[in-house]
Amino acid sequence: MLAGLVVLGMAGVVSVASCEPDRAGENDPAAATDNGLEALTAEEILDKARGAGADVASLRGTVRTKQESGTLEYSLSVARNGDCTGTVSEGGVEAEVLRQGGTVWVKPSAAMLPQLLPDAGPDLADKWLAGTGELGRRYGGYCDLVFGTATAGGPLKPADEATEWTTTGVRPVSGAPAVFLAFRSGGGGEHARFGTVAIAADGPPHLLSVDETGDSAVAMRFDAFGEPVDVAPPPADASADASGRRIVLDPPR
Repeated sequence: MLAGLVVLGMAGVVSVASCEPDRAGENDPAAATDNGLEALTAEEILDKARGAGADVASLRGTVRTKQESGTLEYSLSVARNGDCTGTVSEGGVEAEVLRQGGTVWVKPSAAMLPQLLPDAGPDLADKWLAGTGELGRRYGGYCDLVFGTATAGGPLKPADEATEWTTTGVRPVSGAPAVFLAFRSGGGGEHARFGTVAIAADGPPHLLSVDETGDSAVAMRFDAFGEPVDVAPPPADASADASGRRIVLDPPR
């Protein structure tokens, strides 16, 4: 049911309890009002959240997972038009990411550069690597995963008959109330999947968090709804074309 969250090969998760979302942007705390979710059934709550996602212009998503090659963590601000900016950390080494107009720029840290491009010379040090091929698909895919999960249904898509949703109560998320729902999918046995989602109980009923446990676990946090996503392409003298370079997207750690 949450296959969309692991489309990039995520294989596990570590807790991101410290990544609680801040209510911001189009959810002005001063103007927030009870949206009535508490009185609804689980399926009605999910319908409301799916509808709210269709109206989101931008947001920020934070994800942390654990892969064979190490911990993958990213925090990205993404707009509906595809603009994206933020950071991606793999195995403890970080890269900055920009996307605008279909072009993705990745600026690896000094530690990541030789792992990402084993043949990189000093000419690529401290440079933004422009790419529309493998590099662009990988890092642009993180942007798409964040925005699509929060706005295109993600875990809230209509479930199959084997999925059960239960409202578990209202608890604060960064000081604002959120309705929590637990889910179980895949039936029983080793294929069963469990998790929770949190949906804002004040203002627009946005999806604020997803936590799935088990072997295919994933944790995500969403905030900054409606805030501007400002992306400026790097200057020509600060970027380099990565096309044709040997890129290792899953380097050993």
